[in-house]
Amino acid sequence: MIKKLFPLVVLSFVLLLSSCNGRKKEEQQADKLLENIEQLIAANDYKSANSVIDSLHKTYPRLVSRRKVAAAYADTIVRRESALVLIQCGQLLPPKTKQLDSLKVNFKLEKNEKYQETGNYVYKTQTTEQNAGRNYLKYSVDENGDTYLVSNYTGRKINHHSIKVSTGNLSQQTDSLQRSGVFHAFDDGGAHYETLTFRNADDNGLAAFISAHTGKPIKITLTGNSSYSYTLLPQDAKAIGATYQFASLLKETKQLQKDAEKATIRIEKIKLLYNH
Repeated sequence: MIKKLFPLVVLSFVLLLSSCNGRKKEEQQADKLLENIEQLIAANDYKSANSVIDSLHKTYPRLVSRRKVAAAYADTIVRRESALVLIQCGQLLPPKTKQLDSLKVNFKLEKNEKYQETGNYVYKTQTTEQNAGRNYLKYSVDENGDTYLVSNYTGRKINHHSIKVSTGNLSQQTDSLQRSGVFHAFDDGGAHYETLTFRNADDNGLAAFISAHTGKPIKITLTGNSSYSYTLLPQDAKAIGATYQFASLLKETKQLQKDAEKATIRIEKIKLLYNH
């Protein structure tokens, strides 16, 4: 009986020894990867370090102790990257905020406190009360940095759903398939009014186009059941150009603030993780 069991015992021992040797080899290879990660972090090559960390997790899923070290290295990278973000935001935010405040004097904040949570910054020549009953493009940016290009039209009904701006041989047009703009129409005292609003990138670059050509005659063509054209007044072109610049700066400032907030939260989470 013992003679019959002996080969099985030997085989089991060999398999166990092989398994131990295989695990030891894996641990040695994983340790080399950890050394590599440490070197890459020291060299501030965080992208490559993260790549090696991912490789270690995938290649050695059973080596829990090594994976914990790799995870700690990943947290170190997040903390260092977040600290860099805070430094960069701290350098960029003050001058951009100062510039934004200097431009803000040319705008009025239109906000109905009863119905609106977010107000719109409107250039002083394009405020609603000064422009009732005329055909023009109004460009505004809200307090969150979202922009709105509004076509205001009064006249015979055309149900316009697209806007084309052109100067010389150059032109730009919004989506002509009635998918991107929000259209409203109403009649009041025998007069017909229409508005077509494009939010953010839905204007297909019209505000940017006008901003780049404010010193030239700009033709506006509204297209719907029929079409209507007019020349954009220089004061409206100036207002749209100024609002475009103001909106771009406001968006940059808002993004820097968000980046700083996210970086702070990441750092605080890692601090809590290692303080317990």
